[in-house]
Amino acid sequence: MHTSEERTANLTGALAVALSDSLGELLASDSAALVTLAERGPLTIEFLRRVIGLSHSATVRLVDRLGENGLVERRGGPDARSVSVALTARGCRRAARLRQRRAETLFDALAALDGGERREFARLLEKLVAGLTTSRRQARFTCRLCDHDACRALSGCPVDHAATALGQ
Repeated sequence: MHTSEERTANLTGALAVALSDSLGELLASDSAALVTLAERGPLTIEFLRRVIGLSHSATVRLVDRLGENGLVERRGGPDARSVSVALTARGCRRAARLRQRRAETLFDALAALDGGERREFARLLEKLVAGLTTSRRQARFTCRLCDHDACRALSGCPVDHAATALGQ
């Protein structure tokens, strides 16, 4: 006999899979890099690597590929040894489309809930994502596709708050 906790865990897994399937290409490293650069501005390859969770060499190859497609450009970094990556105008437009598709997908998923249910769900989500936060690095990875202004506009990011509470 299964418990209600097992059913809740199972339904949570089904929701995670359904959302992951719906977001599809947005979860790819290319998309994560473009959205991250749109949110945070020019970044060093090393910082971008940490946020999107790739090795240094894989990030360099990613930046090369995005550059060949006219989506990013390399610039001088904060010191003589580093290189920064910035979006081109074409990259900005692509990142905006990716962010819009992400928002539409998530709004569609939430449409099944009424306003009160969405507020309660948001309260529970804050607790869940904060509880999953184990470090600042992991927090950046978790929020790599986020619209950071959406959290800043209200009570701030629960993932960021949790990382700060961990002393990071």
